[in-house]
Amino acid sequence: MAQNSTPPKVILLKGNGGITINNEMMELLTITLAHGCIGLPLKALYAENVYIVENREAFWEIHKQIKEKPCCFVHGIDGLDEEDLKRVYAQNVTFV
Repeated sequence: MAQNSTPPKVILLKGNGGITINNEMMELLTITLAHGCIGLPLKALYAENVYIVENREAFWEIHKQIKEKPCCFVHGIDGLDEEDLKRVYAQNVTFV
């Protein structure tokens, strides 16, 4: 049986505040302070404020520029296309 959908892309996440990723709730600040970030497949992301950081180098330093709380910084390992962005549910999505 062939699948029509492509497998989910791997994203890096960091920031502060609670999110739900792939039906699991987590607190980003705890992960960010302990590990720097977390990498997961993007099946579904729910967060209040999402910042899509396209440049990987900028992703590592973005928390120094944007101090908003809560916020979720996202970097797509292989970039994010329109289909990927349909899996992001947020009040605000900003590209930086």
